[in-house]
Amino acid sequence: MIQRDVVIVGAGLAGSTAAVLLARQGMKVTVVDPRKEFPRQFKAEKIEPDQADLLRKFDLLDAVKPRTRMIREIVLAKGGRIRHRQEMEQFGISYQDIVNQVRNQIPQEVEFRIGRIQSISADPLQPKVVLADGEEYEARVVLVCCGVGGNLQAQLGVEKELVADELSMAFGFVIAHTDGSGFPFDAMTYRPSSARDRVGYLTLFRIGEILRGNLFAYWPARSSETQGFMRDAKGELERVLPGLSDVLGDFSIQGRVEACRIDLYRLKECVRPGVVMVADAYQSVCPSTGMGLSKVLTDVDILCNECIPQWFASPGVGLAKVRQFYADARKRRVDDQALERALRGRRLATDLSLHWRARRMIAQWRWSTGR
Repeated sequence: MIQRDVVIVGAGLAGSTAAVLLARQGMKVTVVDPRKEFPRQFKAEKIEPDQADLLRKFDLLDAVKPRTRMIREIVLAKGGRIRHRQEMEQFGISYQDIVNQVRNQIPQEVEFRIGRIQSISADPLQPKVVLADGEEYEARVVLVCCGVGGNLQAQLGVEKELVADELSMAFGFVIAHTDGSGFPFDAMTYRPSSARDRVGYLTLFRIGEILRGNLFAYWPARSSETQGFMRDAKGELERVLPGLSDVLGDFSIQGRVEACRIDLYRLKECVRPGVVMVADAYQSVCPSTGMGLSKVLTDVDILCNECIPQWFASPGVGLAKVRQFYADARKRRVDDQALERALRGRRLATDLSLHWRARRMIAQWRWSTGR
């Protein structure tokens, strides 16, 4: 039996960042993940200002920056016209590059185990993790940072509460001028002229030398709209976003289109002694809100810089201590805001009632004027 202070299950952004912060505090940490290098994954592809501030706080932004493309201004467009230009610090970067750059900062004294988890046993004094190869770990606390895949939550008797089934679809692709020339901006947000096609918005931004596009639409995964977009992304973009070519010029979609179905969920009755569900393992986020990394990094900040150092000042991590993390005011504010923005975004993009038509007009006016 191997004894550790913390065992972290999953080395995505949450798990990798937690490993860095806890190891810096002198804790004995083991991270378990199936892969040495994080693979390509269509997920968060921009670092927003609040997220950059948290990475700076963790002294990790400089490690991530070499793989980013800095964005200083966003062009806001609609109906074939540029409506406003907004100054903003953002960074375009693929999710796997964020994770792998943070992984490179994990101190050597952290044990990084390549493997899969067979079981997790909750306990206030010595929660246990058993790997698929039979090796066993006892820790003071176990952090579950691997989303809701697999059966780990079910083993602990934890269920997820579905907030919105098939809330939205996110599509990712690379866009280019047909003549090979560049675009005269680093980032653009283009919004539809009506709610008829149930589209949220298109965001275009630099990642390295390419211009990446993300479209957020409120279509079922198996709908004719989703299938049509996968077959002819350019044609569908021009159909649902009138005037787009007037702003961009003659463009093409390069390579394959990636698609991701978004379900909104939150775990219920998940307080277990010695075990904490972190980030996506606790609650999902719709990428259209721009809050995916905010939620991850806020969870890690509260847990690693506030909760765990306090918890370890006395023996055991019982229910009261674990409940402290889930009840933290800042965590709850960010979690709730992410859900509220996602649900409000869907209503603004799809609801044809008079009330929501009025709200949509106000929101679009504020957006187009930068207010």
